[in-house]
Amino acid sequence: MPGKDGFKACVDIRKITMAPILFLTAKTEDADKTMGFSAGGDDYLLKPFSYSEIIARVKALLRRCYVYQMEHRDNESIVEVGDLCVNIDKKSVELEGNSVMLTDMEYNILKLLILNRKRIFSTQEIYEAVWEKPFFYGDNNTVMVHIRRLRTKIEKDTQNPQYIKTVWGRGYTID
Repeated sequence: MPGKDGFKACVDIRKITMAPILFLTAKTEDADKTMGFSAGGDDYLLKPFSYSEIIARVKALLRRCYVYQMEHRDNESIVEVGDLCVNIDKKSVELEGNSVMLTDMEYNILKLLILNRKRIFSTQEIYEAVWEKPFFYGDNNTVMVHIRRLRTKIEKDTQNPQYIKTVWGRGYTID
């Protein structure tokens, strides 16, 4: 390759994309193959090669790429309820497409409720799950204050919440 060797090109490509990279080369030494894979290459094909082999290898690389990307998307946990979107992997929250800034505790409460929709959590369960400490009676107010602040950030009408509902005498839920 003029100007840059394939190994350096591969490293540069890897900085911007995870697209499959197939080395087509006349370099047959084991050290060359090792450098190709270490640089980020996915496959290494020696010259001369047949048309059918390169087609088969390209198809295999694309298949792996698409399967991996689909698995990666599935693993990226995005939970949507109405106009509220929580990206668990990125720890981000959007409401109607606009980013919502939450404190860690507010986010953890929202995450607990949104990942367990329709389940009612008592203030004790929320406190022990989010703060990871034993619950004492005074901690009831701590949870209520955080729920109120969270509602001011994600609810249009805090008196009639659309997302975080209070189940009187039992706790909170998102349904």
